[in-house]
Amino acid sequence: MGIEIRDLKKSFNGKEVLKGLNLDIHDAEVLTVIGGSGQGKSVLFKHMLGIFKPDSGRIVIDGVDISKLSDDELLKVQSKFGMLFQSAALFDSLNVYENVAFGPRHLTDMSERAIRKRVAEVLDMVSMPGSETFAVASLSGGMKKRVALARALATSPKYLLYDEPTTGLDPLLAESINDLILALNRQTKISAVVVTHDMHSAFKVSDRIAFLHDGLIKEIGTVDEIKKTKLESLKNFINAGNSV
Repeated sequence: MGIEIRDLKKSFNGKEVLKGLNLDIHDAEVLTVIGGSGQGKSVLFKHMLGIFKPDSGRIVIDGVDISKLSDDELLKVQSKFGMLFQSAALFDSLNVYENVAFGPRHLTDMSERAIRKRVAEVLDMVSMPGSETFAVASLSGGMKKRVALARALATSPKYLLYDEPTTGLDPLLAESINDLILALNRQTKISAVVVTHDMHSAFKVSDRIAFLHDGLIKEIGTVDEIKKTKLESLKNFINAGNSV
């Protein structure tokens, strides 16, 4: 059924960040949200996860308005999400296996045997087979992103949120992460929402791109439609991204 966001408004200390935002996220698509710093992309993510409550408006996930749920009911909806953080956010004190097993242990009733099998499956999906005993400190930046992605996949989420997935990576590693986002979407049919400043990445991985500016989705469309935009602020953003 996907995600429907309607007339979403949110202010902090009297400053309006989201000003009536509307957005649909379809099943099994890769939707990328682009926009400048401070435009509300992280705030949008946190509303989708139920971390923030809207001042007004609705976030409807698979037919359920999450703004009206109790904490226990919200936890059930949150379990549909996996998250790849910009910094990977792995637990340095735990090895790869313990990091990836963390979600299934705390959010599911899987047996340890089933968890071992699932950890092996998702590490294979991100091209990190046999890495269970590796220490986090021994991993390169790209490997940490892959392990973090395996951790996000371990609970079999319906929705996967990527926060600046290629930030801090060299071009070759960034391209490998782009390829992985595409491969996982085709393989698992998970709905992916990507937030990025990397226009090459946005153009490569997206089914649709949404431009968030001044608290609203100013334009949304396919890659070709976005490239042909007549919206001046979007053209400027694309040109600045391409020049970088």
